[in-house]
Amino acid sequence: MGILVLKSRKLSGILDTTANRVTLGGRTFSLSPQAVLSPGDTVKLQGEEFLVLSPSPHMFRDYAKRSAQIIQPWDAASIIFHCSIKEGSRVLESGAGSGALTMALISAVGKSGLVTTVETDKKNIDLTRQNLDLVVPGHSWNAVNGNISTIDLEGRYDAVILDIPEPWNSIVNVRRFHIPGGRLCCYSPTYNQLEKNVSALTEAGYYVEESFELIKRDILVRSGATRPDNDIIGHTAFLTFAVKLSGLTIKG
Repeated sequence: MGILVLKSRKLSGILDTTANRVTLGGRTFSLSPQAVLSPGDTVKLQGEEFLVLSPSPHMFRDYAKRSAQIIQPWDAASIIFHCSIKEGSRVLESGAGSGALTMALISAVGKSGLVTTVETDKKNIDLTRQNLDLVVPGHSWNAVNGNISTIDLEGRYDAVILDIPEPWNSIVNVRRFHIPGGRLCCYSPTYNQLEKNVSALTEAGYYVEESFELIKRDILVRSGATRPDNDIIGHTAFLTFAVKLSGLTIKG
């Protein structure tokens, strides 16, 4: 099954290109066999005009099934950038959720890289796999059902991302699989978690680079009345980025 995303100002839906079937606003209906849609086209359905788009990670919430709050696109983009994740990177992620960040990571590492996700809840693994198969079949993803604080993994990773309630309990263990100079990100919603993360990273032999939050403010652009949107997501989570130290100090 291949899909395209249908997006209007108010509503999003998906088009199953194999069956030519649209799911929109909780309803599913078939299009005419002659209605062959491609990215960039527009189509009028139920009295509203939709833009046809190829699915991408930043549009995850428009086409995927979700079990919980997802990592927002601006946070995911910052994680990828600050962790130097690129084509061929090996990334270790803990906490699958519905797969929003996982999909972004897979897109970044490409077919020559690998994303390994450790998740305690098998239902989250199944949901993430379902969402990935919908958009990126043949993906470079390795799912492991287990606890990141105690698990033993093969190989070493360029970047580590912890999106779990108590990441500080896992840092000592994941350090074993992390290359020297590799970057680690903790994604946590509260100040208390942020403080514990920084303390644990420092004690475990990481150099903490920075901690911050990102707030996205949409702008309503209208002739003579352009202004910020009233609906603003005031906080998602705090991001902490750190580098694994090799333990070697050279005196000049």
